[in-house]
Amino acid sequence: MLLATPAVAQDNRSRGNDACTGDSARLCKKFFGQGDGVILTCFKNNQRRLSAPCRQFLGGLGLLS
Repeated sequence: MLLATPAVAQDNRSRGNDACTGDSARLCKKFFGQGDGVILTCFKNNQRRLSAPCRQFLGGLGLLS
């Protein structure tokens, strides 16, 4: 079993911020402050409207279907 270390988790958060901040502001701003799970649900509900970098990042982590 492979567990993410804090450094890996922090790197993923940083890369995710770089890839998805614009999408978050554009598509999910009404959910700010409600937690990452709520934003992820918003991203899933708007998959077709996500930017290519955000879609690639989330897909690479297996977070989009």
